[in-house]
Amino acid sequence: MNLPRNSMLDTTISGSAKQESNEGSRLFKTMAKSFSKRWQNGEISNFQYLMHLNTLAGRGYSDLTQYPVFPWVLADYESENLDLSDPKTFRRLEKPMGCQTLEGEEEFRKRYESWDDPEVPKFHYGSHYSSAGIVLFYLLRLPPFSVENQKLQGGQFDHADRLFNSVRDTWFSAAGKGNTSDVKELIPEFFYMPEFLENRFNLDLGEKQSGEKVGDVGLPPWAKGSTREFIRKHREALESDYVSEHLHHWIDLIFGYKQRGKAAEEAVNVFYHYTYEGSVDIDSVTDPAMKASILAQINHFGQTPKQLFPKPHVKRQVDRRLPHPLKYSYLLVPHEIRKTPSSITQIVTVNEKILVVGTNCLLKPRTYTKYVAWGFPDRSLRFMSYDQDRLLSTHENLHGGNQILCTGVSHDGQILVTGGDDGLVSVWRISNYGPRVLRRLQLEKALCAHASKITCLHVSQPYMLIVSGSDDCTVVIWDLSSLVFVRQLPEFPAPISAVYVNDLTGDIVTAAGILLAVWSVNGDCLAMVNTSQLPSDSILSVTSSSFSDWLDTNWFVTGHQSGAVKVWQMVHHTNHESSQQKSTSNGMGGLNLSDKAPEYRLVLHKVLKSHKHPVTSLHLTNDLKQLLSGDSGGHLLSWTVPDESLRASMNQG
Repeated sequence: MNLPRNSMLDTTISGSAKQESNEGSRLFKTMAKSFSKRWQNGEISNFQYLMHLNTLAGRGYSDLTQYPVFPWVLADYESENLDLSDPKTFRRLEKPMGCQTLEGEEEFRKRYESWDDPEVPKFHYGSHYSSAGIVLFYLLRLPPFSVENQKLQGGQFDHADRLFNSVRDTWFSAAGKGNTSDVKELIPEFFYMPEFLENRFNLDLGEKQSGEKVGDVGLPPWAKGSTREFIRKHREALESDYVSEHLHHWIDLIFGYKQRGKAAEEAVNVFYHYTYEGSVDIDSVTDPAMKASILAQINHFGQTPKQLFPKPHVKRQVDRRLPHPLKYSYLLVPHEIRKTPSSITQIVTVNEKILVVGTNCLLKPRTYTKYVAWGFPDRSLRFMSYDQDRLLSTHENLHGGNQILCTGVSHDGQILVTGGDDGLVSVWRISNYGPRVLRRLQLEKALCAHASKITCLHVSQPYMLIVSGSDDCTVVIWDLSSLVFVRQLPEFPAPISAVYVNDLTGDIVTAAGILLAVWSVNGDCLAMVNTSQLPSDSILSVTSSSFSDWLDTNWFVTGHQSGAVKVWQMVHHTNHESSQQKSTSNGMGGLNLSDKAPEYRLVLHKVLKSHKHPVTSLHLTNDLKQLLSGDSGGHLLSWTVPDESLRASMNQG
């Protein structure tokens, strides 16, 4: 199997790589200690910390033989509702997968004690918890892994009954319930990617002995038949208090002191010796057949990560989570904090400073000390300093004599995207040159798909997307790296007034007239709602929470022509509370979705009334302390929850 390899692999398995230099070793230890401290203090999530540990251990997405390894965290795949307050819901994180049952633990202890081979050191497990085969088993339905899976099986998929068919059955197999040869753990996709559980590409995966055709992965009852709900609840379980309090035990087994030696023996955690880093000097093996056999075993039967911690890992402190202001929007109180002479169209917070710009202006990351301005009679685009409004450079003829109507800038401040009344989306690289640091714009590509003027743009560098909206009632998603068309969303009933991409979740929010819609990064319509009874009360601005990639991600805010600010919660259609709450029409809203109704509903949580002018910009601060809204009259409002109101509400709750 011709797979990408970690460039360190050959040297580490051969033992020919010398010990890291003292400086490199010191840096490595400092990084591991720094991440541990941040995790212990609740500054980074469990998911983020596990990804950091995998990276430090030399594991990554580019090598299937050393793919990131994640734990099974749940033991309940049969209940209708998932109770994260019950310890019985969870897997025993202090035990390896082979010891989740007493019978399994006893079986593996016996195997170890009865092993008698002078050539091969004792081991509990002949198979491994992470290997290329396990990764391909899980990612079977996702190209290009489906092709690699077939290669692994000699050109065709494995027997249908042996494929990844059910989360529950896979858990029972791996947890030692009747199968001592399976101790597999999970991969990161179980906590963020619903698509890998769906047979979206209609692959012919065969029929089981029961006659049932293999399609999507079978989900636990508590997932309500939804892959997105499974991922959401599974991630919630990973970040739960129980897992946070016990995850250090699993880290000890996989990355820590229980990985090797006497501690591993006592923890029933010893694997076949070839899986450990530095256990074999491949250069000293002279027999070509033996060398090929050892390499094949190392590559395909699993590798234990680099040991990161020689001592017991620290326990995490339980998070004291910040109250989400949108959750308590009924308590929000407005304060006018600034009045500017013109409309406020963008709000940015940097180092506790609030920056705003007006019509036809966009602040430029990363420092936000400059902004881009357009809409001049000479149809030029200009770079200006924010503090002094000083002209830094002028760029003419960018859209061949047509007017620029909107812009977007990448997070690193190096890519500028312009939308014109010619319907083109032009991508420019910003470069500085010369002693006076002159700005030069180099056209990377002009993207063509819209039939009318571009009305709004959003650039998301984390997801490498450009999203453009047009007067022709279409939204197009473009690839920021290859600058090609990805997909067009279904046609909207009105011109597009705003687009927004949540850089943590990848959710795309669109506004067209009074229609608000939320889409997955892959273009699935998750929810939509007609936000007003008045067709004239258009949505002019949208935002969502980007505080966390898993907690309270289902909140959205819209700013309207009438001056209203509306707070929305996205809830699953099976949620009984959502059907009881009042919300405006959640039908297809004039969108043609091929009769596939959205999986979620947008429920109106609160209408915030204070603005007397159309609300043209919104911003929810990352520290969750305030919601900022700006209007066409230049009024900037800060909406906050008074501490005393919050305390009273939480006590009642």
